[in-house]
Amino acid sequence: MADQHGGKNNQGRKMGPGQAMESLLSSMHCSTHQKTVSRRSLPKPCSNPECSHATCGCGEQPHTKKTPMLRMKVLHWQKLPSDVVRQSHSIWAVMPSSSKEPVEPDYTSLELLFSVPSTTPREKMGPKIKKTKEITFITPKKSLLLSIFLKQFKCSNEEIVAMIQKGDRSKLDAEMLKQLFKLLPEDQEINSLKSCREEKSQLANADQFYLHLLEVPSYQLRIECMLICEETKILLECLWPKTQAIRTACETILTSHRLPVFCQLILKVGNFLNYGRHTGDAGGFKISALIKLTETKANQNNITLLHHILEEVEKNHTDLLQLPRDLDFVSKAAGIRIDVMQAEAGANLKKLLEIEKRLFLSTDDLKIQHGKSVQVGNGSLSASKDLQKEFATIEKKKEELADYLCEDRKKLSLEDVFSTMKTFREIFLKTLQLPSLIQEGGEGIENQERKEQAAKSEKRKKWFKGEDAKRLKGDYGKCNTFNN
Repeated sequence: MADQHGGKNNQGRKMGPGQAMESLLSSMHCSTHQKTVSRRSLPKPCSNPECSHATCGCGEQPHTKKTPMLRMKVLHWQKLPSDVVRQSHSIWAVMPSSSKEPVEPDYTSLELLFSVPSTTPREKMGPKIKKTKEITFITPKKSLLLSIFLKQFKCSNEEIVAMIQKGDRSKLDAEMLKQLFKLLPEDQEINSLKSCREEKSQLANADQFYLHLLEVPSYQLRIECMLICEETKILLECLWPKTQAIRTACETILTSHRLPVFCQLILKVGNFLNYGRHTGDAGGFKISALIKLTETKANQNNITLLHHILEEVEKNHTDLLQLPRDLDFVSKAAGIRIDVMQAEAGANLKKLLEIEKRLFLSTDDLKIQHGKSVQVGNGSLSASKDLQKEFATIEKKKEELADYLCEDRKKLSLEDVFSTMKTFREIFLKTLQLPSLIQEGGEGIENQERKEQAAKSEKRKKWFKGEDAKRLKGDYGKCNTFNN
């Protein structure tokens, strides 16, 4: 033992203090890795006491592992397993010969630059208050639609309900009232709301609106009265001008003195052309024949019977050139469906009468509030009855017009008559404003005749321009009143 102890002392004398400490650490480190590798069934470490294990795969550099003191940001990579990186030929196992010491990062700067910024402590903002879940008895879809409807008013539920109770339609037009009528509470929702024992503040906004609405007596009848008055007002504003246009068109055909004169001229021309045929020797013709005057062609190119007749009118009956002026009102009435108008007005009148009966059976305050607005006014029962009287007047004019045109009263269609007159007026004006339809080189026509035709056409254009100017100035009183 003494020899051994002395041998060790002799060996220690040969080494310096630093070398002895380095050898001791190296031996301890190698023995530690030897135990770890043996547990993992790996090859034995090298016996070199000065080995850094950078190339042998026995361990890591003898340095302390640094850990951050703060929460750091993440570097996204794909991690490799430890048994893969310890392969002798991997980039992670081979230490370059020129690198005697491992490269170490500046952990202090990393922690300073890449730490997660600290947020304001929540204690300073106060404890988070959880919202209590709102109670609702309405389906989600209906609740959403009702919430959207209420937001457009930009006022409280109490104010909206007050407008309904007072019958105030200043902010409630027909479309809004239609939406509200569709969103009224159903029986099941009413029963659930009335039996609810929760605080009103815990209910959803749509449910709170229903509760306020249920406090108004006969709220549904009030909304219906407001709606029918608005719808009647809009309907009458649309139908009244149309009924007046139809009546004026009928009166124009009946009172025009140029139309029968022109028809007499056509009758004489037609009997002359149809002489000897079954259509000849006619006492009159259907008014629809006026639009067929362009179908009869002359022997010369592009000359129609209407063109020839208007040439004769221009020479001998210039007053008939103003016939399109007489048919101006009729053209404006073309396309108006009198039957559709009567159906709409009749359905609206029926609604008004039903509302009037319900008001009669309601409370006194409701009668006072809505009874007058339903019975009199622009959008009311009396105005609708006046419109029905106008329809009756038009029906009499229709019968009178059927007798005037020798048509069957039951089969006559005002729409067809007005459409025929409009088409005739258009082809009349088109034929008048066309230049000479006789092309150069026409057989039997001299150059002088072609020049005269062109001059006449220009003359007609100037005459029509002058007539248009007179009408705009109001020389034609009837026309000016209609347009205004």
